[in-house]
Amino acid sequence: MVGGIVMKPGLKKEKPSELQISEVYRIVSLIQRVNCSTFALVTETANELGIKKTVLMQYIEDNPKLFDVAEATSKSTKGVVKSLGLAIRKVYLTPEENPDTEEWLEIQKKAWEKKIQVFEQTYYGQHEFWYLAADDERGRKNLWRNTPEKIQTLIDAGAIKMEKSGYGGFSDYYKWEGLLLTPAAREAITKLGWKLIYTE
Repeated sequence: MVGGIVMKPGLKKEKPSELQISEVYRIVSLIQRVNCSTFALVTETANELGIKKTVLMQYIEDNPKLFDVAEATSKSTKGVVKSLGLAIRKVYLTPEENPDTEEWLEIQKKAWEKKIQVFEQTYYGQHEFWYLAADDERGRKNLWRNTPEKIQTLIDAGAIKMEKSGYGGFSDYYKWEGLLLTPAAREAITKLGWKLIYTE
């Protein structure tokens, strides 16, 4: 208590370097739970931490790999969009936890170095066949899971090749062409030291 005023513990933190990411993580998580929201405004988070909003903003800018931020908006009944300010959507304790960082990507590359994801073709919920394919850019999977380089390595090794197949019924039969995972291909790939990961 100073001069009859109860000081928040966080008010002592006047520099970004004095902040602890674990405390920011805790406060953001609590705000999201209390507000039943997917974000916590920077201004509200700073207030709960007992610091100036500019101090928190500087900390975020100094540690971009630890935060996922975006502008928060609201829309009135008349359709008028209003900015609520910058919001924290997620806090990461380390750069390795953030899917947008190179640190996270390197961990995934190492974990999937000798693994290949197997995809399933179904028809009305019934299994038709297994196949391999390069991943698309969603979640940057094309950089660490079924990369084009991995797929080409298996093709060059003769472990798998393009096959023609199909699925469906008499009235809606679909032709298909791709890297069909036949029993022979499965055996060849595993003999090369690769582990096949099947979808659940």
